[in-house]
Amino acid sequence: MSQNKLVMKKKTSYLDSVKPLSSMKSSSFIAFFFFTFQFCMSCSEPQVEPPAYNDEIVVSKLAKTNNGKPYIWVDGKPFLMLGAQLRTDYFIQLEGKSLEELDEYFRLARSLNITCVQVPISWKDIEPKKDQYSNKFPCKFIELCNKYDMKLEILWYGSYMCGYSVQGYIPDYVIFNEATYPSYNLGKSYQGWLGKQYWLKPDNEVLIERESKALACMMDAIWEYDRNSGGHRTVIGIQIENEPDMLATRHTLPGQPLQGISAETIWPGLINLLDKLGQVVKDSKYKCYTRVNMTNTYTDYVARSSEVAATKGIDFVGVDPYQNTISQIKTSINYYSTIEDNFSHIAENGGEFENNDILELLSFTMGAGYEVFEVVTTKSPLLADWTLRGVYHTDFSRKAQTQKLIDANNIYRNAWVDLAIADNKNIVGFNLSTNTGLVTTKELKSTDHVSIQWSTTERGIAFAIERDGYLTVASTKADKMVFSQAQLSNPEIGHYDSNGIWIKQNSADLGNELIMTPGYIYRMKIVN
Repeated sequence: MSQNKLVMKKKTSYLDSVKPLSSMKSSSFIAFFFFTFQFCMSCSEPQVEPPAYNDEIVVSKLAKTNNGKPYIWVDGKPFLMLGAQLRTDYFIQLEGKSLEELDEYFRLARSLNITCVQVPISWKDIEPKKDQYSNKFPCKFIELCNKYDMKLEILWYGSYMCGYSVQGYIPDYVIFNEATYPSYNLGKSYQGWLGKQYWLKPDNEVLIERESKALACMMDAIWEYDRNSGGHRTVIGIQIENEPDMLATRHTLPGQPLQGISAETIWPGLINLLDKLGQVVKDSKYKCYTRVNMTNTYTDYVARSSEVAATKGIDFVGVDPYQNTISQIKTSINYYSTIEDNFSHIAENGGEFENNDILELLSFTMGAGYEVFEVVTTKSPLLADWTLRGVYHTDFSRKAQTQKLIDANNIYRNAWVDLAIADNKNIVGFNLSTNTGLVTTKELKSTDHVSIQWSTTERGIAFAIERDGYLTVASTKADKMVFSQAQLSNPEIGHYDSNGIWIKQNSADLGNELIMTPGYIYRMKIVN
């Protein structure tokens, strides 16, 4: 995509403060076999004439503001990572749902006011049999995301899911050919929810080549769908594997199946596999960011994450902490912020946590992203103990914390540009002093030019953001803000549209204080 897309100042004022990340990684792996994918089946959607484009496109990448803040760049605009996961693999494999029956799950995901949904697509979904490729999964998921106005992060479930090689995700020709695709400690394999679970050796060039071919075919199908359906740029990123670090860490601990196998013997091949798969995405005609989600159950997890992020194929790394205290999340974000040119983010955190609204706001004030696991859990009795994970109950009814998250995501989504690229020091979050949020409290905080005294009597969650001469504020409740230090004028109620342009919906009354309507976004001019 031309750099000229980044200087349309008349319509997109936020672009004055952003720039591409100069150290963005390049790649060249496996270009030699790309010609083999021309046979991949085209999507069944009717073509839109003329096509949106004919050549490769850069859909997303990692970028930095002029002040050095990392952010995700999507189709010429900043992007706020505010997501939730849908485990469609469970709905299909454990409940027998068809792709056509998933509409209600995507509709439920959209009800959370998220900006993107995370959905797994496995190697086996794309290559059900050797050299027979299918595009039905990416095409259907893109269609549903377009219908419900969400971006899509694809979770590539290839050789590893939580460090396991899982039969439900890997073609049978790999599973049942130990000679060509050897594994660690095969005698310890067992039957899991989705069939055989074991541990493929990652330092196997044949394995890398075969998985790369399937991933390349998926990327080609995504490009073709987007090209022929209006160029929505729906898929914004690919997660490469899922918690793959567990292969070299948790599974090698005493008492675990790979006990006695040194993590040092596994890491080089594993990182190489992640790098090569990431480069498949970089070499495709549909270029988007790549990331890996890591765990934090071993002492050198930041150092190992840094090694992954330093590869050409992986743009950035995040962590799946499954922790729900402010101190824990703050520590995780700070650690991942120390990795050079990394976009620190919470890649998964438990949907059962009653304070996700607080943890999200904390993350945004630190320049990070946040994604919840999960929207709703499968009804399968095999995962009965997992039903607590969902933001919704399995029957789609709300839990005690569901509405709090919906209300918070509403103000985050409508102020997305400010949250994505304002300087961290100028994103002020209120009611972040305790893990649960105080019902009645008062706080005094400041941005560069404005002091804000905020108070709530209803456990409101609120923010104030200073950017480009404006102050944007909002709360989930009818909270009060009193402003001092700078004069504010021209108060408006509105939101940022999909292009990042402020849309005024109404005027607001303002002296030096504001009683906020829950869910409304207010923006005021700062007069020095």
